[in-house]
Amino acid sequence: MIYDVLVWGAGRIGYAATYDLVNEGYKVVVADVSREALERISKDFDVDTVKVGFDYDWLTEFKDKVRVVSSSLPGPVAFQSVYNCLKRGLNMVDATSLSGEDARKLEPATKEGDTFLVSYAGVAPGMIQVLSGAVYRELGCLDSLEIYCGGMPQDPEGKPLRTNITWSPIGYLGMYARKSRKVVNGEIVYVDPLEDSGEIEFPGEGVYEYFLSDGLRSLLFNFKDVPNMAEYSLRWRGHLEQIKLIRDLGLISKEPVQVGDVSVKPIEVLASILNSKLSRDPRDKVLTIVIGRRGDKTIKFINVTYYDESRGLTAMQQTTGFNLSRFTMMALNGHIVREKGINYPEEYGLNEKLFKIYLDNMKKVGITFEKIVE
Repeated sequence: MIYDVLVWGAGRIGYAATYDLVNEGYKVVVADVSREALERISKDFDVDTVKVGFDYDWLTEFKDKVRVVSSSLPGPVAFQSVYNCLKRGLNMVDATSLSGEDARKLEPATKEGDTFLVSYAGVAPGMIQVLSGAVYRELGCLDSLEIYCGGMPQDPEGKPLRTNITWSPIGYLGMYARKSRKVVNGEIVYVDPLEDSGEIEFPGEGVYEYFLSDGLRSLLFNFKDVPNMAEYSLRWRGHLEQIKLIRDLGLISKEPVQVGDVSVKPIEVLASILNSKLSRDPRDKVLTIVIGRRGDKTIKFINVTYYDESRGLTAMQQTTGFNLSRFTMMALNGHIVREKGINYPEEYGLNEKLFKIYLDNMKKVGITFEKIVE
């Protein structure tokens, strides 16, 4: 059997990507370590499935059977998984943050496997980079770039931490546990995320808290001529005060502590608790605004995505999963920056033709952008 796409990862994001790919008529096989996840996805969609282990040897049998691997794996295993897939000769579109590693470290794998990678094909990183590239292109250069993006419940009242859980709990907590990068006067600086925080009025949605997150990724080396850049995550007001208390108590530390005869990492314990205690109300929303400035000119791109009841998909599934599926379709149709090596999402925004194709693709799944020029 020859497949168009191997969807690697049958979690929330892989589910949404599969939904879109199947609806568009692509032949899909889904791989995951979880039999339960595979059973759920095969029940809902006409796809083949394969249960895999934690090794990478199984990838070899798919080298000549799939055109592209579309992946959305958990953070801790993402980088090594992508590396091993690429070097085995499979082209990839990947929606992860690559375990926090520099995507350029994957170049040797693309050369060994004679493959391409579309990296950071999610929302943040991903969609925000595409929009950043478009702003840069339209203004000719940038004096500053500010990005605000965040997923949250539509109604925070009565919900612990004024949030819900629509993606990996340990990934969520990790945002507050490590320093994040921004660019100030041309220099990359590392900042405590809760020390670079504040409030912003989001057009049409009200006032939200923001804190520095590490979503610039490839912009740090592809936009070296932009002297000031930062990416912030958005939350409901009141969230950061609660998170700060949790962090001050040491509950998101990665340093093991002894509990009786057992050594545990507080962040892993808390992640497990949050996975069961935080609201699972799927009615969420994702807010995104990218602001580029040059001189007295400003361009903004804005997206607001809500839970889709008719499709049963959260806003986070749509913005991340549909970016993954649409980048995958673009690659299958030859709409790609380079056929060998790494493709970065901002390059799609920098290329006027590819940006139009991207916008058209996203519009087909209900994700549109308002452009404001000031």
